Amino acid sequence: MNDLSLFCIPIALLLGAMPSALIVAMLAGKVDIRDEPDGKISAAAVYRRVGLLPFITVVVLDIGKAALAVLVAQWLQAGPLLVMLAGAIAIVSHQWSIFLRFQGGRGATVIGGVLVAVCTIPMLTGAAVAALMAWRTKNSTSSFGVGLLTISIFLFALQWSNIAMPPILIVTPSLPPPFTAYHLLIIYPLLLGLLMTVKALQVKYRPGIPLRPRAGGTA
Repeated sequence: MNDLSLFCIPIALLLGAMPSALIVAMLAGKVDIRDEPDGKISAAAVYRRVGLLPFITVVVLDIGKAALAVLVAQWLQAGPLLVMLAGAIAIVSHQWSIFLRFQGGRGATVIGGVLVAVCTIPMLTGAAVAALMAWRTKNSTSSFGVGLLTISIFLFALQWSNIAMPPILIVTPSLPPPFTAYHLLIIYPLLLGLLMTVKALQVKYRPGIPLRPRAGGTA
């Protein structure tokens, strides 16, 4: 790690705070989604108010900005702990954006972006498990949690095989003791999921809040 690597923290904060959902909704449908009854400024709100293509655009942008925060930290030669911190800051900054008066979404897509840049193959495995469970149960929240747990189990299994899993793994698997950054990486997905839980508890549904209709039509 060098002094320049510390710049990854403010960069992650700014990237995470970029209000992708708000920008895309305004450009695609001239809709201000800050009036959502649940208070969430998210890709899901864009889907409800504007449509599928803008929703996909927001998902790609959210994953991209989170992955970029991690990749910038790696490019600046930050150590594994600082890389993980940059990813967490990008998520928190998305959930409580400085550009949205500390509003934001729950952060599922941003968590996905961080994890795909930190541990690609475990992340893709967890995403596949989550997608299959969501298809069978129609419960996206539980499915997302199972996906995060799958990633942690995958990372735990890797330490016993002592095999680094390309293309991206920020620290080499190692057996305890001693405690290394890899052992924090094992629980890292669950810690990120905890951030989403905190955000979900903070969001309160506001019944009766009228939605501002998109220009030229009704919401």
